[in-house]
Amino acid sequence: MKVRTGEKALASLVIMLIGFIITLFSSNNSIMILLQNGFEAGLVGGLADWFAVSALFRHPMGIPIPHTALLPRNRERITTSLVSIVENDLLNKESVIHRISKINFTKKILQMCSEYVYSNQVKLAIVDIANRIKNSISITDMTIYFNTTISKYIDSIDTKNVLEQLINQALKNNYDDKLLDVLIDNVEEVIKREDVKKEIATTSVNAAKKIPKKGMLQFTLNTFTDIIGQDKIGDKVQEFILLMLKELKYKDSPSRIMVLNSIRDNIIKISEDNSVIEKLDDYKKDISNNDKINDFSLKILQGLEGQILDFINDDIVIEEKVLPILDRLIGDMSKDDELVDKIDQYIRSQISQYINKNHEKIGVLVKENIEKLDTETLIDLIEDKVGDDLQWIRINGAVCGFLIGLVLGGIKLIVR
Repeated sequence: MKVRTGEKALASLVIMLIGFIITLFSSNNSIMILLQNGFEAGLVGGLADWFAVSALFRHPMGIPIPHTALLPRNRERITTSLVSIVENDLLNKESVIHRISKINFTKKILQMCSEYVYSNQVKLAIVDIANRIKNSISITDMTIYFNTTISKYIDSIDTKNVLEQLINQALKNNYDDKLLDVLIDNVEEVIKREDVKKEIATTSVNAAKKIPKKGMLQFTLNTFTDIIGQDKIGDKVQEFILLMLKELKYKDSPSRIMVLNSIRDNIIKISEDNSVIEKLDDYKKDISNNDKINDFSLKILQGLEGQILDFINDDIVIEEKVLPILDRLIGDMSKDDELVDKIDQYIRSQISQYINKNHEKIGVLVKENIEKLDTETLIDLIEDKVGDDLQWIRINGAVCGFLIGLVLGGIKLIVR
């Protein structure tokens, strides 16, 4: 485009020169004189504008005429001015920060994330991030940390306080009453068994025989035992025990109340028994230092590692579980105007701080890029961008000079 416009400018200058020569040697009639003035003025205008345009970039015809080759001679001053214009006018701090304050960064980012959340790139990114996190974590180190944390927590427990709280909760929720019912039911089941009944009978007879007795009492007891028989004695003792257990089931039974009071008194005494506290503290230490606990923790974490690997490498899980959660999270964030506004304020404040600290680097960058170019390359670059318009100056100068020459020639003819 620059070449074609330059050719037009050259053609306009040649036309003016040819026209001037032709009219110069033509008859001196009014029309020829008028055209001669026009071509003469057009030739002068075209040459003057060619000189002016050329003088911007180089010495016209290589002649070092003063105040020509303006760009090479004033390169440093022009660069400084250009840097100043970019830094202080076109991209000054206030205008950039003001423009940034109008951008809704969070909404745009969330919208973009929402559009691509189910894309293959996001799926691959999730799997890659999960694998990187997994690979960066040592199971052995995690086990040590896990056990150390548990040990510290166990050691920090106030045994007496915890025991008192457990006892208070047990009594508050009547666990002693429920425990007694369970015990009674279990004992009943055991007592009703045939083998237990026989054992009761045997034990009762043996116990009766061991009772110290003399004379008639001994004879009477032995005779009574032989007459009734061991099985009958077992039945009666079993029946007696079952009646006692049945009595204990009634909530208002004096025997039950007595047993419960005894249980509660003994439970309360446990929290005041220093020997019990000491044994529990020793048990805490055994738990903290037990290698089996470490092995157990290691197995748990290794199992979790395997499950995590299966989880993150399962496309169906990613598609149906992870991505919908991510999509809902993005949607919830988009609807939370207060959160979006806070994030926007943070982003804008960070960008503003960065601009305030590094704004002068814009000018430095422009200057560095200009200084990378040698003078000829810089001139070619400018001519490539604005040369087309500059060549039109030459064409306009020739045309305007021609028209002005016609006007002046007409005035001359009128005056004569």
